[in-house]
Amino acid sequence: MGLEHSASRQLLLALQWDDAPTLEGFELGENGLAFEALSKLLASRDGGALYLWGPPASGKSHLLRAACRSVQQAGRWALHLTPQSPPSHWPALDAFTRFGAGALLAVDDVQACAAWQQNLLFGLFNAARQFNVAFLAAGNAPPAQLELRADVRTRLAWGLALGLAPLDDDGKQRVLQRMAAARGFDLREDLSRYILNHHARDMASLVGLVSRLDAYALQHARPTSIPLLKSMLAQADPDLHPKP
Repeated sequence: MGLEHSASRQLLLALQWDDAPTLEGFELGENGLAFEALSKLLASRDGGALYLWGPPASGKSHLLRAACRSVQQAGRWALHLTPQSPPSHWPALDAFTRFGAGALLAVDDVQACAAWQQNLLFGLFNAARQFNVAFLAAGNAPPAQLELRADVRTRLAWGLALGLAPLDDDGKQRVLQRMAAARGFDLREDLSRYILNHHARDMASLVGLVSRLDAYALQHARPTSIPLLKSMLAQADPDLHPKP
């Protein structure tokens, strides 16, 4: 890989690569039913509620962020909230009268909501239902198992509540290879399998590792490979060794 080619690919990457999650970029795996339910919720102009639950790295945050992006790109109002969102980001209840048909409110990691956020969540759900705003939430367990106020748990169970399953290795490999293709390089079968077999297996870590490898390959004007990955990791931490 020559320097001219490397510079060209860096420019292409800057122009084309977008890290924001999309519905089209979601790898279904065993989650076809949940994805279908979400698609129906977003297509409806009559509101509705959907609660998605599952372990870390099962795609909950991806779907919530992607859903908001899809709704906003369609010219409708959407808001994505998390327990880390400051109070000023949480909408007032009377604001729902202005959101219009097809609007979406998404609340992620509900299991971590503080008491004041649970108070707001209860009111927001009722307002969303009253004004036909779609309500999408996600957490780490089914509604009945959440350590939240009983009335909040009840509201989360009013609509569909569906579980998400993490991807298997084949699904993770497809995500990484699709990511690599979007960045303009080929993640070979042997390299992707090596990454899956020797490094952290959650998707956030895998995506971060491939992103670092791509940047390292561009910096050194070399194609991605297992030796290059080992070199990158050794340079980052000489004492770091992949798991056997």
